[in-house]
Amino acid sequence: MRILSKTILGSLLLGGLSMAHVNGQTFDDALRYSQFNASGSARIMALGGSQYALGGDISNISGNPAGLGFFRKSEFSFTLSYENWQSNSSFINQPQQDNQGNFALPNLSIVLNKAKDPLNTDSWRGHSFGISINRMTNFNNTFGYYSNIESSSSLLDYYADYYNNVKVPPANAPEGLPLDVDLVILDNGTYYPSDYSYNPNEDGSPNFDSPIPPYQDEVVESEGSLSQITFAYGANYKNKVFIGGSIGVTSIDFASYKTFNEEFIDNNDNRSLDYSIRENLFHNGTGINLNLGVIYKPIDQLNLGLSYSSPTWMRYDEDFDANIRANYYDLEGNPQESIENQSDIYFSAINVRTPMKVSAGAALFFNKNGFITADVDYLDYSAMHLSSPDYELDAANEDIEALAGNALNYRLGAEYRIKLFRLRAGTAFYGDPFKSSDLDRSKTQFTGGVGIKLPKMYVDFGIVHSQFDSFYTSYPGAELVSIDNKNTRGLVTLGFNF
Repeated sequence: MRILSKTILGSLLLGGLSMAHVNGQTFDDALRYSQFNASGSARIMALGGSQYALGGDISNISGNPAGLGFFRKSEFSFTLSYENWQSNSSFINQPQQDNQGNFALPNLSIVLNKAKDPLNTDSWRGHSFGISINRMTNFNNTFGYYSNIESSSSLLDYYADYYNNVKVPPANAPEGLPLDVDLVILDNGTYYPSDYSYNPNEDGSPNFDSPIPPYQDEVVESEGSLSQITFAYGANYKNKVFIGGSIGVTSIDFASYKTFNEEFIDNNDNRSLDYSIRENLFHNGTGINLNLGVIYKPIDQLNLGLSYSSPTWMRYDEDFDANIRANYYDLEGNPQESIENQSDIYFSAINVRTPMKVSAGAALFFNKNGFITADVDYLDYSAMHLSSPDYELDAANEDIEALAGNALNYRLGAEYRIKLFRLRAGTAFYGDPFKSSDLDRSKTQFTGGVGIKLPKMYVDFGIVHSQFDSFYTSYPGAELVSIDNKNTRGLVTLGFNF
């Protein structure tokens, strides 16, 4: 059964952007599936991800397909990687560190080349067809926070305010779980946080004017990836102009598990209440995009590249549910009652249109000794768009227009050749997708690697270290969680010519 009303718990508890899940969590979803990060072989990643002016690399399939025109032989390669994501969070000046490791096969590619004999005088010198399976984004991550300092607000206050200003949700709805277990009560037509979480008056009645501040903690776990199968074609015109195009079929596989806890200690240092809410979110879907590219060689030592990537049109199914457990204690802190409840599972479908991307690059070669290459991308994240056959998303699109902005990405890499060996290094900067904010979400990368080039095969090693800040609030009005992210990824690519 498809339930058409959209859940609200996602943002009430964990979205932190607006009153309803459809206006908050889905903004985060659109951004998650729209942010661009360079991907490809160990060689390209060791060069900072810079690739739009380089030809003859198997990463051209999902990068600039014009680079396929440089191939003179067919090629097959696969890449293995290990990634470690370290999150250092700070909540009310209380630090917490979490680590998440992940093995993967992020790239599997083949290029089939048909090059013309050097004595052939035709203007079109050859062409290649390529297919790759590429992991564009890795979602495997864990972070959390806790505090032994009392928070300035409670999620229950937010729920009570919500119930007093919005229609009360139906039974078994995720946003109604606090009502189901008596964490929010109705008193004289007004909703209040349960009196178990507040100091009682002398007659035992609720004392709503003297709340007990809670201790809070939360764990946020995510897993999955955004992958793409790309079909690309590139051709060579007079060894001067190289053109190409590709079609990408994306695949979304994302899961999120969030557990939020609050604990209340009364003025006698006795526990009066603790509760836990868990949210489970699953996304599965597909999308499609187009890519066109050109590389021009004004002189033999210089390549100039340009690439246009269309928006990706995606549709994914969302499954969402939540459960809650509340434990109550008497005035002496002894366990008194435990109540729990499970919401229905809510199903919905969401359409996402990501922003287009325009990229330009240049590569300067020093004979056969090596090269320097650089890329720049332009994206307008305010062009993201959401729609659904199940409900209106006008407010979510208004949030995108108000919050998202333009971003420029820069990548720089260099390779030095010593006989069979290749030494590589690079760096990258990915701009903040938000329009204007005191919070900087830009990402910086430092990369390096080595390679061995043999007549029939090659082996490349690369390492990518990324660092960026992210920010999180459990609900509107909650204390801000700052997260310092450090991600280190090692890659090895084995390639074979035939």
